[in-house]
Amino acid sequence: MPQKQAKKSKFGNKKVFVDGYKFDSKAEARYYEKLRDAGVSFLPLAGKYCLMQKLIPVQSGTILSTGEKINPVNYKADFVFYEGLTIVKVVDVKGYQDKESQLKMKMFAKEYGYPVIFAKYDSKTDQFEEMSCFESLRQQNKRARERQKRKKEKLEEN
Repeated sequence: MPQKQAKKSKFGNKKVFVDGYKFDSKAEARYYEKLRDAGVSFLPLAGKYCLMQKLIPVQSGTILSTGEKINPVNYKADFVFYEGLTIVKVVDVKGYQDKESQLKMKMFAKEYGYPVIFAKYDSKTDQFEEMSCFESLRQQNKRARERQKRKKEKLEEN
């Protein structure tokens, strides 16, 4: 199906439209296509279904004794899987975890008792590798340390 593209996001990803849905990246759109092709329901009529771009509360709002209002904190999940009314799996399709998403994923895990699943897309194999957001962050930090080490070694050579 033809895909219509719009402006870039803060990470340089292009918005992509598939089946009338707007996705933040080509990888997100591809994840949707794989779910759709596997027969996953996107309508909350069945017992098992998936909702996209779902806001999930991770911290309630409050009013301080000074009268100042603290807004609630929500985590916007790419894909939320349900069995009935119960959330059974939350998936975020990303190439990189920024500080804000790291914090919200930690808050989600604390509130709901299980981690967000991080789906990383490999365009060469057209496959997604799924892991907990914490494992993904460990791998991301390890790659960053290795890059810093190579950069330092290169500077010492010159």
